[in-house]
Amino acid sequence: MTTLLGIVKYLESIAPPRLVFKGLESRVEVGPQTESEQEKTTINRIVIATYPSGRVVTKASQDKANLLITHRPLFPFAVDRISGLDLIRIRLLSKNYISSLTLGSPWMCARDGLTDAFVELLELKRVGDFSVMGDLEEVVPAGRLCLPPSVMNHSRFANYLTEKVGIESVTFSGDLDDEVKQILIFPGSHVDVPEIVEAKNLNVGSLVTGELSPEVRLLAIEEGVNIFELGSFVTEEPGMRRLRHQFSLEFPDLKVEFVESITPTKSLSYKKERH
Repeated sequence: MTTLLGIVKYLESIAPPRLVFKGLESRVEVGPQTESEQEKTTINRIVIATYPSGRVVTKASQDKANLLITHRPLFPFAVDRISGLDLIRIRLLSKNYISSLTLGSPWMCARDGLTDAFVELLELKRVGDFSVMGDLEEVVPAGRLCLPPSVMNHSRFANYLTEKVGIESVTFSGDLDDEVKQILIFPGSHVDVPEIVEAKNLNVGSLVTGELSPEVRLLAIEEGVNIFELGSFVTEEPGMRRLRHQFSLEFPDLKVEFVESITPTKSLSYKKERH
């Protein structure tokens, strides 16, 4: 019999809580909060996803899951009231006795975790870690420093990324003719000003990430760092798929399903009509 506490302890062993940064800790968001309550909560079906969207929560309830595990949280910040889609999601989870657990940043930093899974998908040569300020430790290895598979410019590397990830387009900022040298892989949307400054200090020439805020993107360009933004969830999905496989091996008695988180943004181009 597998309990919620057993799953929490397993996740802590592969993604230690000490690796948290920017307040993105692992935690049970919906469900039993004490160890004694978690020990009494039996789990037999799990749904794993990057983001707990309404579609993902509905899928979990339809599949009669006991536990939803996501990388991104339901609530990234403390709230004093719940309404709209948030209220619908919480009601679906609680009504169907589904606990919700967010992995947060420890799964990014972990060895063979979310970031490493993305590096392996891209088949890049890893040459080092990229550390950021941690919440509990001085620094934690959130990103990876890599080299390209061969000599190429950024135009060719853009095509390489779309082929490896299986997407139609990427958002690029910089100079397409520049040669790709040292690359920083940093999944999700966590890169901020300190990360760009440190990347420049480490002679990073290219950044591959999920998405950036406009001011951070502008700073990166001013610092000479070329940027590839692959969109929401794309950089995180490989790590969550890996987690699904790990759970299937570690808990063969459980039914574990992965649900893809679909990026809502699409790139469109228009041609002017001739008159």
